Amino acid sequence: MKQALISKSQTAYIYLNSTVRFRAVHPLAERTIPDMVKAKFEFFENFWAGDGPFPILFSTPHAARGKFYLRHNLVQQHGDVEKLLEESLLQAAPHLDLIDDGIPVVRADLGTTLLPSGLGLEIVVQPELQPWVKAHLTREAVRELPALLRPDDILRNEVRLALKFYRLFFERQKARAIPPEIFPYLPDTQGVFDLSHIIRGQEIFVELLDDPEFVLLLQQRSLELYLAATALFKKGIGEGTNAMVHGHGMPAGTWFPDTGTRISEDSCTLISPAMLKKFCIPFIRKAVEPFGRAFLHFCGQHDRFLEMVCEMELISTLNLGNPEKNDLEGLFALLGKTGTVYLGVIPAQEAEDLSVYLERVAELTLRHKARLILVSALHPANPEEKKKAVERWHKLTRNPRRYFR
Repeated sequence: MKQALISKSQTAYIYLNSTVRFRAVHPLAERTIPDMVKAKFEFFENFWAGDGPFPILFSTPHAARGKFYLRHNLVQQHGDVEKLLEESLLQAAPHLDLIDDGIPVVRADLGTTLLPSGLGLEIVVQPELQPWVKAHLTREAVRELPALLRPDDILRNEVRLALKFYRLFFERQKARAIPPEIFPYLPDTQGVFDLSHIIRGQEIFVELLDDPEFVLLLQQRSLELYLAATALFKKGIGEGTNAMVHGHGMPAGTWFPDTGTRISEDSCTLISPAMLKKFCIPFIRKAVEPFGRAFLHFCGQHDRFLEMVCEMELISTLNLGNPEKNDLEGLFALLGKTGTVYLGVIPAQEAEDLSVYLERVAELTLRHKARLILVSALHPANPEEKKKAVERWHKLTRNPRRYFR
């Protein structure tokens, strides 16, 4: 079983002082953290150390809302950094009530094609649809990609726009035009095999059989792209190597004191366990190692891949994009066995109210000696009900150590 609990003294850095420094793309900016937000960091510190209740977030991933924006469509956001920032702030605004455990967060939300655009791939953006590449790279173009990509090698297209977003965020926050309660987090960096799939397209699945050495070459270039971009953006927001605040597509984020990156590997669910061992797992490991541990996400269902990643010491946290496709008893038994924390939505049952839902999910989690950062599938009707629901969840989960004997 992996070491799931950490000592507070082992954390990369802890927001316990009233003032901390953020090294952003612009010169050093000093910010004061409000006491209520500072308390959230302390709450997460305790959770990761195995003390106190489990966190709960009343937030919704953008893809689950049925619409990708509130005011500015995607063409407008990709064409104007001001609108990109305004849209993210609009989404974060409801979380400034600070009632649940989430930290209000924003990111340059430019879609899954952000990093490939840094290689020079042209991106097609539509008002209501997430961007996609206009054309995939040919085999010859893949072979011509520079080896040992550095951050400076990808400073183009959407990557430049993302960096402008973070510069503007810090400038506005320093000028007190953005509330100090809001924190920036990394854009969507995807994962190594996901990047290879986007760069090469569906042909990659034929090449896994016909030319595995070529796929390994592409995987190496995608790994270098992931590492270069992650380092670039972490430096841009002043984030420590082995720690992060992350929202996972939501405007309410989590503090990870010993986990420095998020990795998304949806496309790994489309290949066999034998191929996973050769083409995916080694590259996930190489992508994560420089950042301590990782928060891993994938959509779809692949029982063996799920087991493989939960068994990895480097994976501290898991999110499933389609938890409804998985057997929850089996999932939480695996989480408890391996010490992997789950962060995400647990589906509600038909006609289940919020109180019954929280009791069921808490019982499921603790019975399997698992640990959970719950993104609630049911939402309170008003702030007072939200406050009561948070208190109820904390009471249900406040003494997890008694279950872990």
